[in-house]
Amino acid sequence: MKNFIWALVVVVILGGGYLLWQNNAAPASETETTQPTAEGTDTNDSTGVNVGVEVGINTPTVVTYSAAGFSPSEVTVKKGGAVTWKNESGGEMWIATGPHPAHTGYSGTDLAAHCPDTAGAAFDQCATGATYSFTFGKVGTWPYHNHSASTKFGKVIVVE
Repeated sequence: MKNFIWALVVVVILGGGYLLWQNNAAPASETETTQPTAEGTDTNDSTGVNVGVEVGINTPTVVTYSAAGFSPSEVTVKKGGAVTWKNESGGEMWIATGPHPAHTGYSGTDLAAHCPDTAGAAFDQCATGATYSFTFGKVGTWPYHNHSASTKFGKVIVVE
């Protein structure tokens, strides 16, 4: 009788392990497929921070700047789309293209050569302020930072 009980326990454990393994071993096509993000929506990482936000040209894209940094830290817009940065940090905000302190990333010129930006061609705020908007006319990946707190970075990805 003892052998029968032990055999039953072993069968139950092995059967349960097999079922658990089957549920976790989904085919590669199911586990590697990601659902596309609908235009105008965002996705969250495991911390709840928005990342990889993608929008269209006519959809407003707002990045909030707080003491923690930029949220979302990365956005994707179509060429001709604009991004608005909104300062809610209680400190100063000065949006500037990377890399710091050269500011040569977007316009191809340094900060001194393009501020003030009377043509609207340089991706730099040129002075502190509560909000700043910029329309992106170049396809590419454009890192930026808060020039007033240069350890706070973000990225705008511009697509066709």
